[in-house]
Amino acid sequence: MERIHKALEKARHQRKDNVNVGGRTRINKPGYAKKAPVQEIKYTQTQTINVSDEALKEKRIVAHLKDSPAADLFKILRAKVLQRMNANRWNVLAVSSPTAGAGKSLTAVNLAISLAMEANHSVLLVDLDFRRPCIHEYFGISPDKGLVDYFSDDVPLNELFIHPGIERLVLLPAGHSIHRSSELLSTPKMLNLADELKNRYPDRMIIVDLPPLLQSDDAMVFFPNADACLLVVAEGINTTEEIERSLQLIDETKYLGSVLNKSDEIWSPSYY
Repeated sequence: MERIHKALEKARHQRKDNVNVGGRTRINKPGYAKKAPVQEIKYTQTQTINVSDEALKEKRIVAHLKDSPAADLFKILRAKVLQRMNANRWNVLAVSSPTAGAGKSLTAVNLAISLAMEANHSVLLVDLDFRRPCIHEYFGISPDKGLVDYFSDDVPLNELFIHPGIERLVLLPAGHSIHRSSELLSTPKMLNLADELKNRYPDRMIIVDLPPLLQSDDAMVFFPNADACLLVVAEGINTTEEIERSLQLIDETKYLGSVLNKSDEIWSPSYY
């Protein structure tokens, strides 16, 4: 774990506004496409699919459990996230990782549930990993449609929202996987959707699950629409170089912090 800590610290001092991606220089700027009209979102028509606690536990979703040391860890993460988000009046948090297998989606789901259990916020969990969508799988849900259908076939958004039976939590699944996802994420319709989700309900926290940073440019394309970014790194999976490269791709003003996943260290809860 010391290797990861050193990589994070080193990368903090190496970040630049202009970063190199695939041999090209990318400049971190606001969205570069014009906005287009978006239809009104009607949350009152949200589909409800009650997911059992047992089904969630089987998928390693633990944030909803009472008197659970694992749930307490996500409460700690929730507190740290809320401190920064509330202090800056932010409400859109992107979650990514250097590579696949770090556990970013699992972290995003548990964090979203933990945030929803905090009475002052409602939470919208959005799956924007169009190449490998999996948020719905953690809830044992098989939606017929998702955001891909909103973009490709103009399916109304109110037909896509799912309430999994957890109070104050709503899901917006991606739908079926696609490969040319970065082009979709940079469309005027995507930019306007991000603006709509952010501004319609200011007290709603939006958690966006993005693809890994080093395996496509999808996350980089969406970053201008996020207020902050959380990087999930996995011990034994992500190398020092991968962590350093990932942090260089995140605007320093939006970097909220990193979550260490799959650590070999044993965490033992103790009172005080």
